[in-house]
Amino acid sequence: MSDPLSGVWSAAVTPLHDDLTVNLDAMVAHHKWLLSNGCDGVAVLGTTGEGNSFSVKERLDVIAAAASSGITKGQLLIGTGCCAPTDTIELTQAALDAGLTQVLMLPPFYYKGVSEDALFASFDHIIQKLADDRLRIVVYDFPLMTGLDISVDLLVRLNKAYPNTVVGVKDSSGNWPAMQAVIQAIPGFRMFAGTEQYLLANLQEGGAGCITATGNATSHLCQLVHAAFLAGDTSGAEAAQEVVTATRLMLQAHGMVPGMKELMAQNTGDAGWRNMRPPMLPLSADSIAALGEACQALNFKLAEAA
Repeated sequence: MSDPLSGVWSAAVTPLHDDLTVNLDAMVAHHKWLLSNGCDGVAVLGTTGEGNSFSVKERLDVIAAAASSGITKGQLLIGTGCCAPTDTIELTQAALDAGLTQVLMLPPFYYKGVSEDALFASFDHIIQKLADDRLRIVVYDFPLMTGLDISVDLLVRLNKAYPNTVVGVKDSSGNWPAMQAVIQAIPGFRMFAGTEQYLLANLQEGGAGCITATGNATSHLCQLVHAAFLAGDTSGAEAAQEVVTATRLMLQAHGMVPGMKELMAQNTGDAGWRNMRPPMLPLSADSIAALGEACQALNFKLAEAA
């Protein structure tokens, strides 16, 4: 692949021990499993990975484990955005020091109703403090969680100010016209759809691919879309996309984090996969049964566990 920051990426779930500390060995094994089953890369410490439920120290440990995992560093994207700029800077610096130059950065999300100038100043401050030409930022736009508007104009402004640093966006708004607008406004900017539902449309428009929560389960199906697109097989890509879209819509109805962790538990036989930090809770017995029935109705199965 000519551009490593493209294609099918999973927003990886994070396995936890029974005491709810991060199971670093299982985390690395999961990342490798994803990369062996359709993923071009893995996003670590995102929303699906419960990143904001971990302390800075815990996230530093995750960064160190990911960096020393033997996985090609260009296949990892580290979530570093926090409310406190000092925390974002510390985490991003740790990633850079470990050779992980690609980060997924949330805006500071506690204060709502802030202006475009304020959001620009937040990213500008962090980039200026880090002052590292190696840094590549994918802005994380998830308005449902942040309550903030990452506008096309803001992304244009950031990319114009830092064309080699602010290189893309993960758009988890679910707003396809807004994604199109960004692609058209910033040629070469890496637009990652936050759902595989728009994978083919995004690729056809000139976007980079997808970074998706349900990629923990669907990456092998998503890669069929991506491979067909790269091969110029339009009908094959469209047929594969129909399957991917139906699967995504089915899975998202059962809760991203608990649903993905339940599927991992079933696929591996490891009940520890159901561990998650409150306020996230495992699926109820009724919800597990409903998820199973929905998967069976689509004849959906995960790739085999390692």
